[in-house]
Amino acid sequence: MIFTSLSDRDVAALIQAIKEFLQNPDFAIPILGRYKNEENVEDRLNGAQYILYSYRGRRASKYSIHLRFSETHLHLIRLCINGSRHHNLDGTVVGVNDLHVYKHHEDTGDIESYAYSLDATPFSDIQGLSEALDKFMEYTINH
Repeated sequence: MIFTSLSDRDVAALIQAIKEFLQNPDFAIPILGRYKNEENVEDRLNGAQYILYSYRGRRASKYSIHLRFSETHLHLIRLCINGSRHHNLDGTVVGVNDLHVYKHHEDTGDIESYAYSLDATPFSDIQGLSEALDKFMEYTINH
């Protein structure tokens, strides 16, 4: 599988293939303060290596979680809370809370982390990084 030109179907298959790890994660996230963690995740079926990254800065209300390819650092899926507004290549703009999913544009060859509003996701009412990480795992498994 070529990881720099994935179709939407390929992305769904890759997310499905890493279910086993995502169903049983073990993270010890402190309630307060900065937090940064990287976990290596391997998908032997598709030959993909990922990094599951979670980060919270000094402000508890600003954090990010993503699953990216180890080799290219392209994001498969990323959740950003209280980050910055995102401008998609199609001209749409998404606010400071968004969910990014890998998108390959066949016509131009561009790859983007396409941002979606959190309105129709389980992330619209999360309270903190620990809860968001649990919902991120659940969402990725069921998406």
